[in-house]
Amino acid sequence: MVIIKFMNKKLLNNYIKQIEIHIDENEAINDLKSLIQIDSRTNTQNENQIIEYWESKYSDLGLENKLYKTSDNRLNLISTLKFSNNSTSLIFNGHLDTNHIGNGWKTDPFRGEIINNHIYGLGVSNMKASMAAMFNTAKILKNIGLNNGEIIFTSVLGELQGGVGTQTLLENGLKGDFFINGEPTDLNFMTIHAGTYSFTVNIKGETRHLSKLDEATDATLIMNKILSELYSLDISKNIENENEKQLNLIHIGAVKSGLGENFSDDRPPQVSDNAVIYGSIRFTNFSDIKEINRQIETIITKYKKNYKNAKIEFEIQTNNPIMPPIKTDLSEQTLGLISNSNKLIRKSNPRIGQFSPYSLYGTDAGHIVNKLNIPGFVMGSGGKYNTQPDERVSLKDYIDNIKLYCVLSIGLLDKKYDY
Repeated sequence: MVIIKFMNKKLLNNYIKQIEIHIDENEAINDLKSLIQIDSRTNTQNENQIIEYWESKYSDLGLENKLYKTSDNRLNLISTLKFSNNSTSLIFNGHLDTNHIGNGWKTDPFRGEIINNHIYGLGVSNMKASMAAMFNTAKILKNIGLNNGEIIFTSVLGELQGGVGTQTLLENGLKGDFFINGEPTDLNFMTIHAGTYSFTVNIKGETRHLSKLDEATDATLIMNKILSELYSLDISKNIENENEKQLNLIHIGAVKSGLGENFSDDRPPQVSDNAVIYGSIRFTNFSDIKEINRQIETIITKYKKNYKNAKIEFEIQTNNPIMPPIKTDLSEQTLGLISNSNKLIRKSNPRIGQFSPYSLYGTDAGHIVNKLNIPGFVMGSGGKYNTQPDERVSLKDYIDNIKLYCVLSIGLLDKKYDY
């Protein structure tokens, strides 16, 4: 049983030695491989399979598990590790849905191959490595035994749809005193992150054969003109803080244009009458959303006037929730715990605050901060090769991730702790 006295460097080092005794690195790597080998691409039919598997793993550890469904029947898991005194609750939060497979992969996305001390696989960085690190944290701390509090491990789907899984858990009563979200930050400690939401611009024109261009309303032409203005739109101009400016931007992720509702492209001589722009916005203040949308509406209004026969509509995508921004302040004691832990495990000073590109990802931590108003940070393994062909994570970083989660949990669960 670990008895917390004072979280100094010497005591932390003793805890790290205990953690290293209990960690089985080969077993930890196999836990991560098993996650990689389950296809959990977001919004696919077999997504729930990975949550069911993960529930069985936590059940084998003896944790208390509860499943909650989103409105579209996607499973989300809460696994609770309780110690003798449940006065303090630490939330670990992460997602098991992954992006889809793009072009350029040279390794098998679902094998978990190890090359040059890196483990490869779809979603290993975003964010199966951190999820496996959380599981191994539960395993190690259960064996060590702590004196205070409880750890709540949340494993969700739908993070890539605006965080619907974490929202569901919060709506069903998820509470805690401190959070750690495991999005990939290359083990940096992120306390500032942009909020996110998506939008569409739908354009309906009038088709004619190219021989009658003067009678047509070309949806592709209008789309391109709107795109040009969106790309040049600066939504950060009213923000004074230079670092914060970097977290306010508009990105166009996809466009479609063609003929009819199916965007037919087999008749190039015909003028397109249908186009759609899909965009994403990063912002740092909820109060700015209205002004950002006003600027986009101004552009749309301009082209409505210029093309009176076109129907142009700007819409916020309401099927996915807005992910709130985060700005969390950590106490001097928490900063000291992070600093000492990182120095002992990583042999370096930690980076704490806002970082590119991590602070532009999108994270469920925003929902936790917005709903519970508790302190915390985002920190996980991976990031350098995040969401790209041959996605991979350093094995050393993965093992260090486990050690950091363990020792930080021990410090944060001290009932006398000031966050």
